[in-house]
Amino acid sequence: MRRSSSLGRSSIPHYSSASKRSSSTSRSSVGGGGPLRVRNDDNPKVTASSSKTKRSSGYGFSGRPSMDYQKPVSYSDRMSFGQGKTPNKGLRRASHMGVPTTILKDPRKVSDKSFQAICVAKLVEFLTEKGYPHKLSPEILKAPPRKDFFQIFEFLYSMLTPRYRIGKKPEEEIPKIFKELGYPFMISKTAMYALGSPHTWPTILAALVWMVDLIKFGMRVGKSIDSFLFPPNEDEFDTLPESQILFDYVEKTYIAYMEGNDSFEDYDEQLSNHLNQKLYGISGGIENLDEENKRLENELDSLEQEIQDTQEKLKKMQEEEVCLKENDEKMNKYLAEMDGYVESLEKNYQNVEKEIETLAADLHNIKASNDEKQLIFESQEFSQEDIEQIKIHRKDMLRQIDDAEARVANVDQEIWSEEMRASKMLETVESSCNEYNDLAQLLKLIPSTAQYACGVDYELSSRHNARDKFTDVVKPALQSLKEQWAEVVHEKSKELMMEKDVYEQCSADCMDLDNELKLKESQLKRLEDDLEYKKQIGQKEFEKQQEEKEGLEKEMSQIKLSSGKTLSEGQKEVRDTQKSVESKMRSMEQDLELYKTFLKKSFSKLIDHKERVEGILETMTQKLEEKLQTVKIETERS
Repeated sequence: MRRSSSLGRSSIPHYSSASKRSSSTSRSSVGGGGPLRVRNDDNPKVTASSSKTKRSSGYGFSGRPSMDYQKPVSYSDRMSFGQGKTPNKGLRRASHMGVPTTILKDPRKVSDKSFQAICVAKLVEFLTEKGYPHKLSPEILKAPPRKDFFQIFEFLYSMLTPRYRIGKKPEEEIPKIFKELGYPFMISKTAMYALGSPHTWPTILAALVWMVDLIKFGMRVGKSIDSFLFPPNEDEFDTLPESQILFDYVEKTYIAYMEGNDSFEDYDEQLSNHLNQKLYGISGGIENLDEENKRLENELDSLEQEIQDTQEKLKKMQEEEVCLKENDEKMNKYLAEMDGYVESLEKNYQNVEKEIETLAADLHNIKASNDEKQLIFESQEFSQEDIEQIKIHRKDMLRQIDDAEARVANVDQEIWSEEMRASKMLETVESSCNEYNDLAQLLKLIPSTAQYACGVDYELSSRHNARDKFTDVVKPALQSLKEQWAEVVHEKSKELMMEKDVYEQCSADCMDLDNELKLKESQLKRLEDDLEYKKQIGQKEFEKQQEEKEGLEKEMSQIKLSSGKTLSEGQKEVRDTQKSVESKMRSMEQDLELYKTFLKKSFSKLIDHKERVEGILETMTQKLEEKLQTVKIETERS
């Protein structure tokens, strides 16, 4: 990201580790490392020579930037970590890092298990820190498949060359890339075909760790490379060096030229503004700072509003998700209990039916036996002994009948109790269905025309076959709805991460503003020193005027005594001298008041700006911490 401002050093470009410039737009390409856009492919010299003849008015640069421009700083000293592909085979990209001409032996103990473990841990830590998107673990890196190795290499090299994608022949491409990067040891194509083997993988692992160290070095150097290439002079504390201004102009026009632009008036105007500011000073710096501050405040307000809206939506969706999960768990548990209870009721009912059938068969047999005995009794003559035996047998039969009736009564009582239990269970099922229907109505699932119903009838009733409906219709629909909301929550989590990245960008901008504030404070200190110096000079001039006044009074007294002038003429000269001295004193006091007023205004504006920026940073930090805690809680719950 590059931000230009009229406040001096704030226009210096800032580089982040995730946004390295590609070789086609890097500053090393301007010095002759990358290809030039050519209008006539058959005769490139004509285009190159004709581009030198065009001149733009004002600063001596051509309308199309010439690569023969005398550079104020050696561009070969600036290293480009991203090596792009040249579009023409005839133009070879010069390497900015030395490639060894002899095959060297790796002095590292690559075959040592402890060294390999250290390399694996270092690689896993770096990939995890930089957000490697694929599955990663130390076990995978002990003998990774080809696909995983190519993904890891593509991720690492894309940090040096943005938007890099591995080609169709990675076995030939990867060794060339390591060679271009300046890896001092040989990597053969045969090693790329046997990546997971024990004798080749340690060498490839050591090369990946070397590449990680190269990326880390590039991240550290890239942040301060401008200060090395263009060291500021003592008298240029608030402006860019002239060499850097000219370099930026050549770089931007070259990029525009490579993109197909033939007009560079905007870049000429920017160069004119930068040079005018350097020559004549920066005017209206506080006004521009106020405008930039207002713009950043508006952006922060909009971002805060978006974050609040996203938080509210995410909170509602999380509450709905939790409610749905709880309801789903309760319903599944309740249905499992109901299924077990129904099975127990069915078993009890079958047992009771079997007992009733058995008792009915016994009763039928008893009645048949009684009928037979009655016929026998009516058809035969009984003696006294027979009558007594019949009475005894009758008592025994009555006793058996009483026992049978008691058993039937007990069975009827058990049937009644089971029926009561079934009715209570039915009431429980009905109340559960009503509770479920109420929750579904609150979640806008009932009726079928509700917002989230999607034409599905989620309503349950105990009077119908609710179990089959729940198993066949309601449960699959709820599961699909749950998956949809899980996807929505996942998307919102991604949006939250994007908002987090935007917040980090705003934090970086705020840091830039703090740096600018420090520069302004240093300028203010210089102004105070100048004011103190002018005060001392004014005091010295005042003392000098006093001494001159005393000398004039002495001369006047001497002249009065020597020449015999009148008293009125001497008083007139004294008054004239006093008036001139008083006028000079008033002008000096007015200048002093002006300096004091300017100093107070500058102090008040700088203090207000600093407090505003600190307040915004504290607010954003608190919101980010709250959001991270919410995400952690939701992650632990899920």
